[in-house]
Amino acid sequence: MNNKPIPRFLITLLGIALILMGITEIALGLIGESTSAVVTSIRREGGERDDGKPGRYTYNIGYTFTLPSGKEINGFSKKIDDSVYLKADDKSNIRIRYFSAFPYINTPQNDARFGAGQLTLILTGLFLIFLMNVKRAAN
Repeated sequence: MNNKPIPRFLITLLGIALILMGITEIALGLIGESTSAVVTSIRREGGERDDGKPGRYTYNIGYTFTLPSGKEINGFSKKIDDSVYLKADDKSNIRIRYFSAFPYINTPQNDARFGAGQLTLILTGLFLIFLMNVKRAAN
């Protein structure tokens, strides 16, 4: 399985991407700038989740924030919540964190921390890289 270079390369690349996602969210919590963003859209994705707890859905939340220079940046996040449908009214605000050098990398403040989600991303990425690149001993 490990002797095929293209799948090994692609899965290793996926592992690197997962590690970077986890580290980026942690870094945003530590060194990212904080600002308020206006919620512009809330859309329910697919049907009810099949995760053991009934009445839960995945929502895509779109938001816009303005940099000190006046430039507007759009972002989005996913949230798992109950079946109460919410509608964006362009008046609701959320706190987000972003890198001042590259504001297109941003996330809601609740996700910008060291937590189980970020640790899971990093460990999964490390596992994929290890799994694809460890040399197996010949039997």
